[in-house]
Amino acid sequence: MTRTLYRWLICLHPPGFRLQFASELLWIFDESRDESGAVLLLCDAVISLLRQWLLRSGMWKWAVGAIAGALPVVIGFGSFMFHWPMRP
Repeated sequence: MTRTLYRWLICLHPPGFRLQFASELLWIFDESRDESGAVLLLCDAVISLLRQWLLRSGMWKWAVGAIAGALPVVIGFGSFMFHWPMRP
């Protein structure tokens, strides 16, 4: 079951990464027979998946742009909230 999940996580990686490293990753997973090693490799696959799609693909630029675009709105809304007159 864990091997199926690990294989599925590898399939979610970008095609270039998958073609280059999928067989090695599965071999390493098969070599780690104990359950604790499999759990660590599953966590590593999730981190790798995020890293490959966000950092390597350039999607981080979209994330930074969204944060930078939302920041003035959040600051403006926050200053509006704190300047309301308080009733006694």
